[in-house]
Amino acid sequence: MSFIDFFEGHPTPMWMIAVEDGVIFRANPAAHAFYGYEDLTEFNIRDINLLTPEQIEAEIQLAGQVGRDHLFMRHRLADGSVKVMGIYTQRRMYEGQEVLLSSLYDTSEFESTAERHYIERVEEQVDLQTAQLHEAKQLQMRLAWSAALAQAVVIGILVVVLLRLRGAQRENRTLIGELSFRNRELERLSHAMAHHFQEPSRRLVSFAQQLERRIGDSDDDASRVAVDFIGSQARRLSTLVADVQRYLSLDSMPQVLQDISPRAVLDEVYQRDEQLSELRRSNALVIQSPLPDVYYDAKRLALIFRLLLHNAWQYRDPQRPLEVRVSALQFDGRVSLAIEDNGMGIEPEYRTQVLEMFARLKPNSEQYPGTGMGLALVVKALRQVEGQVRIEVGPQGGTRIVFDLPAAR
Repeated sequence: MSFIDFFEGHPTPMWMIAVEDGVIFRANPAAHAFYGYEDLTEFNIRDINLLTPEQIEAEIQLAGQVGRDHLFMRHRLADGSVKVMGIYTQRRMYEGQEVLLSSLYDTSEFESTAERHYIERVEEQVDLQTAQLHEAKQLQMRLAWSAALAQAVVIGILVVVLLRLRGAQRENRTLIGELSFRNRELERLSHAMAHHFQEPSRRLVSFAQQLERRIGDSDDDASRVAVDFIGSQARRLSTLVADVQRYLSLDSMPQVLQDISPRAVLDEVYQRDEQLSELRRSNALVIQSPLPDVYYDAKRLALIFRLLLHNAWQYRDPQRPLEVRVSALQFDGRVSLAIEDNGMGIEPEYRTQVLEMFARLKPNSEQYPGTGMGLALVVKALRQVEGQVRIEVGPQGGTRIVFDLPAAR
């Protein structure tokens, strides 16, 4: 009789399980009849055995080793009932693969006290493991609910923060709108004041000149002094209004940015500007180094040169001949221009103050006329190209004014 005939005809349930994956490779008719499934070979031992997958895998790997050929397992039958099965098993090769050949019997048919005690211990262990799995599942559920609750709290906090941020954004938009309105209003008011102040100041100058001509060589010294004072103050007011208009016009004056030569702009201002005629006659200007091209507006650069050269002449030291030197240095896409003189200089504590509007270190007089707007105009003319102005000590205690512009493209 062949092994297959023996296997198929044996009255005890028997099957073969693939060691590699636990699939029921073959089952005899007695096994089909006992378990009640139509075809046991459609199942994996994990589908019938009530141990955990890890325990089943461990049992499969140990089955057939010395001392591990007789096992007790709880199996689920097709009708849903559970049987404690005794299993005799051994490893063997069948059709080229390693299998566990198992003979199975229902332990409830035996009365062995020792065997029943052992089976009960196995059942207790399975029940304990089942309870542990249930407890782990409950813990997992509690953790999931806790995580969901924490997530809901975080979402609630984020919603509150988002609502507050939106409220702050609305307030910011309102504030920005109000500030924009105020700025436009102040700009219109400034331009209107500068325009309306100009006409009265011109009339004051005109009438002061008429009074001066009428008095002429009169012996009335008090009247002559009064008329001279009115005339000088009217001219100062006219100059002040003109400087304010020029300061305000920098915002509306179109800026044509292009590559230009600072040397060409400087030469044009130096040779043609009437305010610099005395500076030309003194032959005080020296260009110390080549002036690299810059990317800037030619009119604004001409304004800057005119103001700085005029300041150098006006605040020269009367004890020595004036020297004005212009130099440049290129770095990191910028050109730093410096205009330095050997004049009266500016003390360190006033070097920031003089960059503000209407700032003067000397009282207005015939010797030092002005409105205090010169350096403020320079600062504003540089703002649109992020140019900075700083004041340093010049040669022989004079003034060195440095400003930077974008280098030519």
